[in-house]
Amino acid sequence: MAEISVSYSKTGEVQHIHTGSSMLGDLTIDQTGVPEDERGGTAKQLLASAALYCFCGAFAKALQTRGAVYDKIVGTAVLETGLNDKKQARVAKIALDVTVYMDEEYEFIFTRVEKIMQQGCLVSASLEAAFPVTYALHHEYED
Repeated sequence: MAEISVSYSKTGEVQHIHTGSSMLGDLTIDQTGVPEDERGGTAKQLLASAALYCFCGAFAKALQTRGAVYDKIVGTAVLETGLNDKKQARVAKIALDVTVYMDEEYEFIFTRVEKIMQQGCLVSASLEAAFPVTYALHHEYED
């Protein structure tokens, strides 16, 4: 079983997440000067970002493995919250919408990979045990 470890510290209004990754580095969340009513949502943004990043990476790898060459992949993640039956705030849904830009000749590969990617990636598929995650994939042709 694989394991990763991250650490967290908060001093005053500044929070640090040490990822231990040479690519990602450390994340700093500085609330200095940010009004109290604008401070919420950071964890939800990080969760949506993690799901989108993982999904796009898996999508890119699936395309590359099958020989598709693409110009770029762009995507969005929309995270919705709601209340559970105990009136506690919870993530209710994440919707991932991803577009790959590549030549029309790779349409058949896109169609195959699109079906595979409906199963999600490591992060999004893991989240599906707690709430729905939906996937919309699109193929745009390069000019």
